[in-house]
Amino acid sequence: MKISNNKFTSEEVVLDFHEYDTCEFTNCRFVVLGYGAFALNKCEVTNCEFTFAGPAASVVQTMATIYHNLGEQGQKLIEGTFDQIRSAGGNKPA
Repeated sequence: MKISNNKFTSEEVVLDFHEYDTCEFTNCRFVVLGYGAFALNKCEVTNCEFTFAGPAASVVQTMATIYHNLGEQGQKLIEGTFDQIRSAGGNKPA
């Protein structure tokens, strides 16, 4: 679903299966469930946070377990993943 030119304030905003275009988000909580792609195109984001639920939360928990329980090698694996994220660029749907 494409949503354009809207303002969201102090709301919980589910990202999965949505494309937000030229929207403003202030004091919002973005929820990533991990069921579908999303995009944030030309949006302004002020004082918002991400939370993860469903399959996305499982991925985050898996990464935390690897990072904390596999010592230096686990930390390198997860930091390598963050490096890939940093270099991916663009706002392409996941």
